Amino acid sequence: MLTESQKKSRNKWDAANMTVLGCKVRRDKAEQFKVACKKNGTSPNAIFIAAMEKFMEEHGEVGENPKP
Repeated sequence: MLTESQKKSRNKWDAANMTVLGCKVRRDKAEQFKVACKKNGTSPNAIFIAAMEKFMEEHGEVGENPKP
């Protein structure tokens, strides 16, 4: 269990370094997705991050310098 000091430190770091991306999906599809993730030993967040990274590898990032 985290102490109050650890929570405060984590929240400060998150505020400075993290953001939340969101999208609207039908509730039934969201629940199916959560169940499928759990059955496969992963989380929705892990799937979203992997998909985002794959997309950026294939299409590049805005302002990205070309790789030599």
